[in-house]
Amino acid sequence: MRTANPIERAIQQELKRRTRKIRVFPNEAALERLTTAILVEIDEEWIAADRAYITMSSRDG
Repeated sequence: MRTANPIERAIQQELKRRTRKIRVFPNEAALERLTTAILVEIDEEWIAADRAYITMSSRDG
């Protein structure tokens, strides 16, 4: 998958980096557990960060 979004690209690169180490997964559930753990870890880092990645407020009001 290719994307122009830098945030998506960073996530995809991290998933690729970590799954390449294992190379062969015993089943699809094992791959899903690893990717879910990686995504949860990234989400927790974003929650703890001071920087807002997405702001839901309107600039007009």
